[in-house]
Amino acid sequence: MTIEQIKEKTQYGDYTFLGQILGLKSSAAKMRFLRGDEKTKQVLLRIIKCREDLIREFSNYQRIKSEDRS
Repeated sequence: MTIEQIKEKTQYGDYTFLGQILGLKSSAAKMRFLRGDEKTKQVLLRIIKCREDLIREFSNYQRIKSEDRS
């Protein structure tokens, strides 16, 4: 995945969280990512994937719970 593709998937707080994981300020973490640092890129991809997985899992849980009430 290219930097541009990853940037399209980032959301508010991703660079802050990335910085916390890497022990950097969010601005430094973002600059590392934009410069193409591979480890930073992999961490950001994992943040995005985990968020998407959690949203999908919770959405399924809510849907099942709603069906049980019917």
